[in-house]
Amino acid sequence: MINISFWSILWTVVNLLILFVAFRIFFFKPIANIIAKRQEEANEVYAKATAKENEANELAAEYEQKVAEAETEKKQIIADARKTADGQYQKIVAEAKANASEIKTAAATEANREKEQIIASAKKEIADIIVDATTKVVGGQTGAEVDSSLFDEFIGKAGE
Repeated sequence: MINISFWSILWTVVNLLILFVAFRIFFFKPIANIIAKRQEEANEVYAKATAKENEANELAAEYEQKVAEAETEKKQIIADARKTADGQYQKIVAEAKANASEIKTAAATEANREKEQIIASAKKEIADIIVDATTKVVGGQTGAEVDSSLFDEFIGKAGE
């Protein structure tokens, strides 16, 4: 049979209280302190990680901003280069047109001069032929007046 005595229960309760106090002093407090220290370390690591993440985000934002600025600068440089190239193109085209116009004018002048020389040469040859022909027709009469009048008459008829 089970024998339950008051003193036995009392000593069991006292033993449990002593064990509870001993565990609390020697076991739970050090474990709680270790857990608190671990929690602080974890909090510090988390804070450092958060700080590093924020720093990385700031650096990424700064990098993106620099990339955007570089892109803008690149577009500006390209636009300036295109403007410069277009200006040079227009200048070259204008110079080429001016040179072409000068060459065309010079060629036209040269052509007119050569035409006039050819016409003058042709007139002289025609005049010589006419003089020879009239000399044969007139039969020997020669002179500046006869030559001139025959030449003028021939030119007048040839021009019609």
